[in-house]
Amino acid sequence: MMNTNTKEAYRAAFDEASLELKQIFGRIEQLRMRKTRIEKVVEVLGRKIGVVETSAPVEVRCKTHLAGLTVVTRLTAIPAVPEAEK
Repeated sequence: MMNTNTKEAYRAAFDEASLELKQIFGRIEQLRMRKTRIEKVVEVLGRKIGVVETSAPVEVRCKTHLAGLTVVTRLTAIPAVPEAEK
């Protein structure tokens, strides 16, 4: 049976980890919004300078299930433009 001090220590650790996760997810959301804005800028600039996209980006998703939490990670790979097309 756990004593009160141990329960309090676990609760404090849990609260701290929860807060840190919230901060991380907040930062991830900020980065996602920034990525979206940058993609739009790249698209507009590409049209202005006549760059034609040669192939579609590939998106990979990965879900990680933790106790009471599901983390979804997305990675988008954009093919490089061959030197001859630059």
